[in-house]
Amino acid sequence: MTDRFPEITSVEEFIRLRESEDPAEYNRSAWAAMPLSVWWDLVRNRPDMRVWAAHNRTAPSEILAELIKDPDWRVRDRVASKRNCPPELLERLVDDPHDAVRRLVANHPHSPWPAVAGLVDDPWPVTAQEARARLANWPSKQPSEPS
Repeated sequence: MTDRFPEITSVEEFIRLRESEDPAEYNRSAWAAMPLSVWWDLVRNRPDMRVWAAHNRTAPSEILAELIKDPDWRVRDRVASKRNCPPELLERLVDDPHDAVRRLVANHPHSPWPAVAGLVDDPWPVTAQEARARLANWPSKQPSEPS
């Protein structure tokens, strides 16, 4: 689907598209790829746009790794909710200070077994319950799981 959207070539273009009231332009901000240099410029120099950077479907894993360090829980939440979030990033979010982020990790299909297991005693009962339920329905016994 990203092939039908022309590449975004600057931070200014990304912001203009994101703030546009034209649905086609807004959608392009969520689907179009950008050169890595533009990604870095965006996340380093426009913290107000980081949640929208995380919203873009083409965000590279090195950008997602930077975004999970963001102080705004909504940015980390957006990364954890991405269908293609790398398992190693989900594992790093197990200790996130925000309940919603940890809950996404507990339920994410790419979360590795140790990450989900690390949430069974989560301080938020909803996350702990969902992690236990997920482990109970895990497809097969994991090598690191105690016998």
